[in-house]
Amino acid sequence: MPPFSPEHRHFSTAFAHSLVGMALVGLRGHWLDVNPALCHILGYTRAQLLGGTFQDLTHPEDLATDLGLMARTLAGEIESYHLEKRYRHADGRLVWAMLTVTLARDGDGRPECFVSQVIDLSAQKAAQEERDSFFYQSSSMLAIADTEGRFLQLNPAWTEVLGWTTQELLARPYIDWVHPDDVARTLAAGETLRAGGVIAGFRNRYRHADGGWRWLEWGSHTVRDGRLYCTVRDVTRQVEDEEALRSQEEKIRLLIDGAHDAFIGMSEDGVITEWNKQAELTFGWAASEAIGRPMDELIAPPRLRQLHLDGMRAFLARSTAPGYSKRTEVPALRRDGREILVEFAVGMVPHRGRRYFYAFLRDVSEQRRYAERMHYQATHDFLTGLPNRYEFMGQLARAVDKAARHAHALALLFIDLDGFKAVNDQCGHEAGDAVLTEFGARLGQAVRRSDLVARLAGDEFVVMLEESPNMDREAREVAQRILAAAAQPYPLPETCPAIGASIGIALYGAGDSADALLSRADTAMYAAKRAGKNRLSIATESGDVQSAVDGQHLSGDPGAGI
Repeated sequence: MPPFSPEHRHFSTAFAHSLVGMALVGLRGHWLDVNPALCHILGYTRAQLLGGTFQDLTHPEDLATDLGLMARTLAGEIESYHLEKRYRHADGRLVWAMLTVTLARDGDGRPECFVSQVIDLSAQKAAQEERDSFFYQSSSMLAIADTEGRFLQLNPAWTEVLGWTTQELLARPYIDWVHPDDVARTLAAGETLRAGGVIAGFRNRYRHADGGWRWLEWGSHTVRDGRLYCTVRDVTRQVEDEEALRSQEEKIRLLIDGAHDAFIGMSEDGVITEWNKQAELTFGWAASEAIGRPMDELIAPPRLRQLHLDGMRAFLARSTAPGYSKRTEVPALRRDGREILVEFAVGMVPHRGRRYFYAFLRDVSEQRRYAERMHYQATHDFLTGLPNRYEFMGQLARAVDKAARHAHALALLFIDLDGFKAVNDQCGHEAGDAVLTEFGARLGQAVRRSDLVARLAGDEFVVMLEESPNMDREAREVAQRILAAAAQPYPLPETCPAIGASIGIALYGAGDSADALLSRADTAMYAAKRAGKNRLSIATESGDVQSAVDGQHLSGDPGAGI
């Protein structure tokens, strides 16, 4: 039975109690069932939703895309899809959401309904709008550029300072606006950014629409998507001022650089000298409490403080050139004792004969947890906790490639439970779930620690074995242990049918693809079923299937009868 069947009792329990909005949607878009989380997201009662369709609540600009993906899923072109879209809330506002849709099929493989998961993105979108509002309303010149030499986004301050329209500035590479005497330095700064460095206090001249030149001062860094984030000031008047003012301005530039991150300034011996508002929010310490204290004692977890001090000493020894910087991810300690993961970039500039350190820190804890959670859910079966088909096929493809390149042995066991459908039909899906869960656990105990176990779908499982000196014998022995494990009693009522397993084995042969290997193992498994079930059979490289061995001969030589 398909793992996401709406009739699945385990699914029904998860459906009702999930914190994620979930719905069963008819093939024409009618709500068949909705969980409380979805009602909360959209602001409608269950009865209100069940009286309509998802089309009724979808923003018109998003509807065509959603319907197109739904049609492709029904046509079998894709198995599922993800879409950021807008729903109309009961109070009239728009709700941004991440929609994930999977097609559920009945026991005969016919489309039955769609299983939809809806994650509310409204808070994230609101935060993005706030950031955009700050970007466009800031009196500072703010820019986002790519590493190929073009601006991607500019705020209105650029037009106020340089006289060019935004369209004119975006239409040409930014080096075209730079004074000829500053081109070489500007290109060198770009190389630093492309290498992952941070530029602070860099100055060059840009052409004004009136034919003159304006001195601009840049604070830029590269984020992981390859874009450059720049805070720019018109410092024409300051450049013309006395040299005595410039030293103070260098420090000011550092303080405004990367204002969207927590910013910490430090003396050469690691004592905090600057602590911005974002640092207060990130770590819980007010600036008045943080300034003057050693950075390692304030935010480094106790177990990492010596490592931090050693790292600072090594950084001091290497960072002799102005602008030297280093970026990494490290655990950090908040005032309330909670550890967070921060993206941490530290750099150095000389200031009045001493070295001045600056650090940009961004809390990436939730981002990391979310990514790990989403990856696990995407690659593992929700019932057994085993890798799913998507994850298994990826690992199988890599193993086949490795076997081809290094002539390593590889075997695949395709397992189908005998009697499982009867258990489902006679004892209910809850009993079937118990069998799948128990058998998944037994599989893990029957194989080697190095073997990969996965659930493909329904009652189909696979085991991949690698790097054995006698893979033919090893595969049979593992298969026989699995047959024995499958035949053991399950925590079911006595009236439930007995459970066993049929196993097909395919050994990797030169030229095999992952799909070909899986197909041969599948063929061998069906041969074992036709031979009487509760047995194993082996598919040769040519596709022939050798005679099966049943589970009653497990105490003898594993090669007997094959």
